[in-house]
Amino acid sequence: MKKHLPLLLHILLWLGLLGLSLWIHFGMRESNFIPVRWLAMDVTQTVLFHIGLFYLNWFVLVPKILAKDRVLWYAFVVIATLAVYAATRAPIEIWLKEAMAMEVPKMAEQLKRYPRIISFQHIMLQVALTGVMNIFLSSALKVTGDFLRNERRRKELELQHTTTELELLKSQVNPHFLFNTLNNIYSLAYQNSASTPDAIMKLSLLLRYQLYETNTAQVPLEKELEHLQHLLDLHRLRLPNPELLTLEVYGNVSQVQLPPMLLMPLVENMFKHGLTTAPMQLRLAIEQNQLTFTTDNTIKPNAKKNAYGGIGLQNLRRRLELLYPNGFSLKTEANGAQFETTLVLTKLS
Repeated sequence: MKKHLPLLLHILLWLGLLGLSLWIHFGMRESNFIPVRWLAMDVTQTVLFHIGLFYLNWFVLVPKILAKDRVLWYAFVVIATLAVYAATRAPIEIWLKEAMAMEVPKMAEQLKRYPRIISFQHIMLQVALTGVMNIFLSSALKVTGDFLRNERRRKELELQHTTTELELLKSQVNPHFLFNTLNNIYSLAYQNSASTPDAIMKLSLLLRYQLYETNTAQVPLEKELEHLQHLLDLHRLRLPNPELLTLEVYGNVSQVQLPPMLLMPLVENMFKHGLTTAPMQLRLAIEQNQLTFTTDNTIKPNAKKNAYGGIGLQNLRRRLELLYPNGFSLKTEANGAQFETTLVLTKLS
């Protein structure tokens, strides 16, 4: 339906013009004595001339001159076109009236009483004025339609660009995560640890989640926390003291949804720069339709200053700007050896 809407609108436009012309003719006194065939000829030539002028402006003058910011040249061409249009129509109008006068005595009497009706200059002025209205309507509709179409295309391209950028930012998390996890499993296998099968199963669940359950714009927070718990379980397998790694959840998470893999960069950043022999604490709270996620860890002694964020947090911030414009805050704070990140989302769905 949308594909054929412009065509339907044009058809309605010309049917409206046809109806207006018939209404004007039948509302005049001469319609009582002018045969229908002459009225039909007059209305037909009027509509055909208007259609020609309308689409000449629509397909040629506006796109090839006005759209290229050649306004003065467009005005000159329009004036010249209207002059040719009026000079062409005027003789036809005169011929129709004179031909009708030869057949209809009342028409002949009217022309004799008001000779200016068939004056070339008078008719040219009338035709030119209706032509100006035609050009104005054609230009207004064409420019407005092009503007709306370009605006719609711009928004579609902007949405496509945003979607592509989000997918790229999300995919940049996965290689880092997979690299860390495989290193963990390799370490367990090298030590012939009995925990190796369990670690492989955890990795399988994580990959399944990423491959099959994150292809939507939003996922339940419960699913994201389950995925996060699997990740933490994998990391606990290699920690000297697993109890140092904790996750605390407060509030009702069952009704909350958020973009998939949104919390992962903060967790990965904690493991990348955090000291595994010191407490590593994660806290998530839902309060009054606001999500707060905090990570707190001790920085490794050899970690470079200002290297705690890296590309992971940069990508996360960019993703948040696209997903939650004016609806998030992401803060990092280094206090001596302690490093804390806090993500707050204020527009939950």
